[in-house]
Amino acid sequence: MARVMAAVAGGDAERFDGRGVNASYRVGPLSVKVHHPAMSSGLTGDRIRLVDSALRGAPWYPPVLDLGWHGLALVVVRPFAEGRPADDGRRHVGALAGVLAGLSERADGLDVAEELIADYASPWLADTDRELAQTLTVLGEHTALAEALRARLPGLAAAASRLSGVDASVHHGDLHGRNLVFAAGRCTVIDWDETGFSRRPADAAKAMWLSCRRARGDFELDHLAVQRFLRAVPGVDAVDLARLGALWFVPSRQHVTLLGQRDASLALWYLGWVSRFWSRLGRNLDMLSELAG
Repeated sequence: MARVMAAVAGGDAERFDGRGVNASYRVGPLSVKVHHPAMSSGLTGDRIRLVDSALRGAPWYPPVLDLGWHGLALVVVRPFAEGRPADDGRRHVGALAGVLAGLSERADGLDVAEELIADYASPWLADTDRELAQTLTVLGEHTALAEALRARLPGLAAAASRLSGVDASVHHGDLHGRNLVFAAGRCTVIDWDETGFSRRPADAAKAMWLSCRRARGDFELDHLAVQRFLRAVPGVDAVDLARLGALWFVPSRQHVTLLGQRDASLALWYLGWVSRFWSRLGRNLDMLSELAG
C-alpha cells in the first residue's frame, strides 16, 4: 500500500480519467482504486472484503491484493487487467450472462450481515419521497427531468419491490459490457467500487440498459440485443427489470454535488446524460412491453 500510494503521490502512476468520483491508477502490474473520502467507509471495506472471499478463484475476478486507508480515502489494490473493453456491449451479452450466473452462485452459503445488503434501489424503497425531495434540489434548470422523476418514480419503486427476494446475491454494482475487458481469450471484470450484496437482480437490470443500447451516450434499446439478453438471463419480467434498472439513472444529491466539486462541467454533463435516458424511457418501456407480449 505504501509503495503504490507513493507512486501515485509522486506522479509515477498512470491515471485513468473517468467521469465518476473515485480515482483509478495503474502502477506497473497493479490496479489502484482510490475511493473519494465521501465514498470511503468501514462498511464499504467490509463489503469489498466479503465479496472478495466469495469470488476468489472465479476466472473473471481480479482478487484484492491489498486494502486499507490512505488518509481519509479507502484504497483497494488488485492485479491490473490487460486488454481493452468492447466499444459495443451488445457483442458480449453471453459473457455478461455468465458473470451474472457466477455472482449468484458464489453467494450460496455466505453469512451476510444485513447492513452489507444494499443496491442503488435501496434508498428509493426506504423512502421515495425523501430521496426525490433531495434529488430535486440539484436539478437546476432540468425541469423536464424533474417532471419525469415525479411521474415515474412510484412505479419504478413498485417494480423494485416486486423483484425483491429473501436471498442475497453478490452485487457488482456497475456491471455492463464496458467493464468486461478481453485479452488473449480471457475476460476480466473491472470496476468493483460499488460491490456488495443485493436481494434484487440489480446487476442484470442495470446491465440491460447499458449493454443493449444502440450506441454509447444514447439510450435507445436495440430490440434484438434485448431479446438475446433476456434469453441469456431468463426468469425475470422484462418491463419490471427495466424499471428496476431505471432507478440507477436517478441522480442523487450526493453524487451530483461530488461531481460538481471535482469539475462543475462534469456535473452538468452528467445531468444532461441522465436526462437523455429519461426522455427515452417511455418509448423503451413500450418496446419492452411489445417484446414481452
